Amino acid sequence: MRGSPLWLKLALAFAGTAVAGILIAALLIERATSAGFGRYLEHVSQMGGMMEGMMGGGPAAMMGQPEAAFLDSVRTSLWISGGVAVVVAALLAALLTRHITAPLRRLSSAAARVARGDTSCRVESSSSDEMGTLTNSFNCMVESLDRNQQARRKLMSDLAHEMSTPLAVMQGTLEGMIDGVVETTPASIASLREEALLLSRLVKDLRTLAQAESGKLNLASAPADLGNVVASTVNATGPVAKRRGVSLSLSVAPGLPKAMIDTDRVSQVMANLLSNAERYTSEGGVVAVRVGLGQGNGNTARELVVSVSDTGPGISEHDLPHIFDRYYQGQQPRDKRSGGSGIGLAVVKELVEAHGGRVWVESAEGEGSTFFFTVPAAAP
Repeated sequence: MRGSPLWLKLALAFAGTAVAGILIAALLIERATSAGFGRYLEHVSQMGGMMEGMMGGGPAAMMGQPEAAFLDSVRTSLWISGGVAVVVAALLAALLTRHITAPLRRLSSAAARVARGDTSCRVESSSSDEMGTLTNSFNCMVESLDRNQQARRKLMSDLAHEMSTPLAVMQGTLEGMIDGVVETTPASIASLREEALLLSRLVKDLRTLAQAESGKLNLASAPADLGNVVASTVNATGPVAKRRGVSLSLSVAPGLPKAMIDTDRVSQVMANLLSNAERYTSEGGVVAVRVGLGQGNGNTARELVVSVSDTGPGISEHDLPHIFDRYYQGQQPRDKRSGGSGIGLAVVKELVEAHGGRVWVESAEGEGSTFFFTVPAAAP
């Protein structure tokens, strides 16, 4: 039975239940019929004034051939009707179980197709019971897998493009230096360094996202001056922003407490947010960074808040709910390149939430965007 199909197990269970019920009913009816018929004969003998000696034998003494034949007929009818009932119960059990397990067979077939990589299959739901709920859940799961698979394919394509561009620039510049076509100046070396930093950031983001997906994203949190950490990242990003014609400003509220953070991870968060803001800010625009004190989630625990505002085109209502989703890319600026892999903001979300903080965005089309994130304040 362990290797038997589910429909057969259900059918045998139903049929076994029916057989047990029929046998018990037949035995009870037979016993009740015999006892009742004996009482009936005793009653008839009393009404007919039969002799006390004959009565002394009880109902069994009055059981003649006609009476015995009648009881045998009753017993035979009971067993025949019971057998017919068992057959009918078995047939009905088989039909019902096949009908009940049909959606399970369809789900099993669809699951096998998904396991082979076909995420386009869906199972039609024809009921609103538990089976219908299971079918709808399966369809939602497959749709999510399909979207994730398509996003991963797009990510691989985008990453190949994002990495090939700086590699081509670095290769061309280095070959020009070797051939003497390009001068080895501080400016050319700085350009190479910028492309190397871009590659390093992409690789770091990919590693962080992989660690988050596997549950191995560990933090080395310690009390630190959040203003200094943010200022360091802003200063490191300044030359790139200047070359793009984007102004950077930083405002840190005085008297802030220490933050309980992993400084390297928070620097990575800031680098991603600043890169995102600069990429969407046109020449002559401004990116403003602010660090202040906020109240933590409606309780007494304090938290520090960092905001990064830009004067870019803003985010559409369609993109806004998905802006922190993994591999999601909204409308890309046509005149900008680099950093558009669709993982930067997902990494921001993972790192901030790993600190126990929150991340959100406020934006309107044509009015720029402001990204916020919080980190917990260290205990006094």
